[in-house]
Order: sequence, then structure tokens, then C-alpha cells
Amino acid sequence: MVKQIRVLIGLSAFTAAMSFFSYAIAQTIEQIVEIGQATPAPTRPVSNNFQGRGIAQGSAFTRGRNANVVLTLDRDNFSFELAEPPGTRARVQYRGAIIRRTNTNNANGFTLDGRVRSYSSSANLRVLSNTTGTCRIEVFDARVISSTCRAATNDSSTQFLGLEQF
Repeated sequence: MVKQIRVLIGLSAFTAAMSFFSYAIAQTIEQIVEIGQATPAPTRPVSNNFQGRGIAQGSAFTRGRNANVVLTLDRDNFSFELAEPPGTRARVQYRGAIIRRTNTNNANGFTLDGRVRSYSSSANLRVLSNTTGTCRIEVFDARVISSTCRAATNDSSTQFLGLEQF
């Protein structure tokens, strides 16, 4: 009987100690959160926009034309648009899913590989909302520096080479 009482006292003491430590840990976490030290940084931004200027060729951009590009990332999806400067109507847009995002050796850049799901072009006023294809887009210092995209239809391939920044 004495052994059982000692075991019960030991278990009670252990339970009391654990509840005290749990309370202390919860209070410490609460204080850290109030200070702002425990705010987790997102591992990947939810939405990003990257722009660029350069020369585009293919599809609506015959013989290489000046173009502005905009890459928009939204979680696991992308939208990539190439358009001649205002005043002309040449425009191509690819939308799809991100397959892979590879950081380059430089922390300021990455390469995006995507699967095209929709394609639109001003060259023939074609809009394909259900197609396949690929895009490979390179970004450096928050600027699109090159791309190669194509959809599974004739005259849908476009290449872009950004202007030298240095």
C-alpha cells in the first residue's frame, strides 16, 4: 500500500511539473509572438509580377519586334504576356501551370518551366483555352531576360530576348 501511495505521489508530482512546463512554454511563445519574432516568413510569395523589355520573334512578332513582357506568378500558375509597345496590336499570351522553378547560381534569378494550358494571339485573333505546350522563362534581378514558349498549334511559338541591363 505504501508503494502505491508513493507511485501516486510521484505521478502527481510529474503531472504537476509537466503542466507547469507546458504553461511556461505557452507563455514564452505568446510573448515572442507579441514581439513579432515568431512571425513565419513565407517560403514562396503568393503572387509575383516580373516585367521586361526586349526583342520578340515568332507568332505575332515577325522579324523580331520590340516587346514588353509581363510574367505573373500566382501560386502554382503563371501568365506570360508579350506585347509590342502601345500603338500597335501585336500581343501573345500564354497561361498555364508551373512545373518547376529553379533558382540560378545567383540569388537574384530563377528559371521557370511551365506547362501551357491556354494561348491567345493577336496575329490571327486566335484564343485557345484548352491546349498544351511549354514555356521556359528566365528571370534575373526581377526582370524577364529571356523566354521560349510554344503551344500545340501552328504559329504559336515565340522567343524573347531581353535588353542587356549592364
